[in-house]
Amino acid sequence: MQCRGAKEHDSGVQEFLGSLDPWLIYVVVGFLTFGESAAFVSLVFPGEIGLVAAAALGLSTGVDPFLLATVAALGAALGGIVGYAIGRRYGSRLMAWDPISRRLGERMTELRPMLVGPEAGALVAVARFNQVTRAVVPALAGMVAMGRARFAVANAVGAVVWAAVFTAIGFYAAEWWNNTSGLVHMLMAITTVGAVFGWLFMKRRRGDPVESVGDA
Repeated sequence: MQCRGAKEHDSGVQEFLGSLDPWLIYVVVGFLTFGESAAFVSLVFPGEIGLVAAAALGLSTGVDPFLLATVAALGAALGGIVGYAIGRRYGSRLMAWDPISRRLGERMTELRPMLVGPEAGALVAVARFNQVTRAVVPALAGMVAMGRARFAVANAVGAVVWAAVFTAIGFYAAEWWNNTSGLVHMLMAITTVGAVFGWLFMKRRRGDPVESVGDA
């Protein structure tokens, strides 16, 4: 059973979320999913986080899950096409850019041969589910001159499946969250914070830099 303070807090959060304009959420999700492949945004902020959060808001803001998934899929697909076009025209210079080559050079070397083989279409579709590959694969596909039609189909399939999966996760997670107690909320928050700090500690201990692509 939730205590009075927890109930009041949940009520306040729901009122705030309910005051948000659903169209603002659609626009943000559209730009975020578009920018992932068109401008390497996923290397800084994975789109599935924003999509799951937006879907979770749907129970309080009136966001339509089908429209949200459609917007996310369109943004992702268009972003992939723009990334492909950029790679086709500026690929060599872009991939030689130090912040990209320094962090992703090894991964790009591994992926590039696969984009000229029979598995290229499957790779483009599956790449959507990893924040690094969905940023670089479209540009790499353009750089190696993968067929436009083949890329477009694989890119669209990956975008639709990815958007549907994470939209569903967000809505079902929010429904479950609303049906659990304040104690469960508190325990999950503590666990999440502990996991984040544990991950940062291990990164520091191994000497791995915690930095973004844009860092010098």
